[in-house]
Amino acid sequence: MPELPEVETLRRGLEKHLVGRTILEARVRVGKMVKGTITDPNVFNSSLRGTEILFVGRRGKHLINKLSSGYYLLFHLNMRGQLLMTSIEEPEAKYLAAAFVLDNGQELRFHDMWTWGEMRLVTENELTEHPALRGMGPEPLSESWTVQELSVGLAKRPKTAIKAVLLDQAVLAGVGNIYADESLHRAGVQPLRQAGSLTEAEAERLHREIRAVLTEATEGGGTTSDNYVDAEGQIGRFVPKVYDRGGKPCVACGAALTRIRVTGRGTVYCAACQH
Repeated sequence: MPELPEVETLRRGLEKHLVGRTILEARVRVGKMVKGTITDPNVFNSSLRGTEILFVGRRGKHLINKLSSGYYLLFHLNMRGQLLMTSIEEPEAKYLAAAFVLDNGQELRFHDMWTWGEMRLVTENELTEHPALRGMGPEPLSESWTVQELSVGLAKRPKTAIKAVLLDQAVLAGVGNIYADESLHRAGVQPLRQAGSLTEAEAERLHREIRAVLTEATEGGGTTSDNYVDAEGQIGRFVPKVYDRGGKPCVACGAALTRIRVTGRGTVYCAACQH
């Protein structure tokens, strides 16, 4: 699943292409991906037609486009979704779920192999009341996110494995499997440690490394993956040190990395470096 760095990379790319553009038409190929109050693809299209995109925002892993009509167009990529800018004359590719025709000869195309992604057209009130957004935790790249806030989040689930707590979007917005593994490795914290067992120094180190790895991955355009590309179709350049490298040598000490499962998610760590 694209996580905060990938979605933020997409937001920045889409912002350059979309802000100030008018949606002339929408073509919905996979109707079940239209969620929320407006689920009829024809109503969805007619509600978008002729609206200008005022800004492109992000909250956690959600992309939020404000429209001149007062509506907000939300995208969630889930596991395999991709948003790409193309020429209107580009032939439709496999797994096209929807296309948004713009007034400059371009289209925003939403591809999804598994059709698990979502599109929503919501009012401002519905945006405020969206369950996933309303209960979402702080943004870890925000200047206002402090180590004290992280500690408060950990204290809410003190007996839960720290990896599971970092994946909880109510504790921290946008962090998923990749960056939880990377942050814990950098901080030297074993993923099965109970969240409440971290010392003040460990919490400070984890806070610092979460911000560092997310910043590096965002600057690198996201993690290299066969199911993620940015708005121009470019793959990410950030290469994880532990994620998905079970059995391979730790880049810090050379020991073989251990692969386990935490709350059903594949998890990789170094037993020599993380305690």
